[in-house]
Amino acid sequence: MGYGDVVPITPMGKIIAGIVMLTGYAIIAVPMGIVTTEMVLAMRSCDAGHETCKSCGKKGHDADAAYCKYCGEKFAGYVLPFISQKIS
Repeated sequence: MGYGDVVPITPMGKIIAGIVMLTGYAIIAVPMGIVTTEMVLAMRSCDAGHETCKSCGKKGHDADAAYCKYCGEKFAGYVLPFISQKIS
């Protein structure tokens, strides 16, 4: 089955088969387009605006990185996030 051995003969059958075929393509193509777009946007956001380490000169750090992941040098001007919970 599925190799052209069973095909619709009537015009109405061909129309229904065409609609089902296009629906099947849409079920796969639309989510793949959305996923691909989100992946591209995530990749672009990772590349843009990241600090270059002044010690080793390497890029590619996380947006909230306090230290270089290659040499361990602290980034200048980084402020640790404030913890608002009271410690007793």
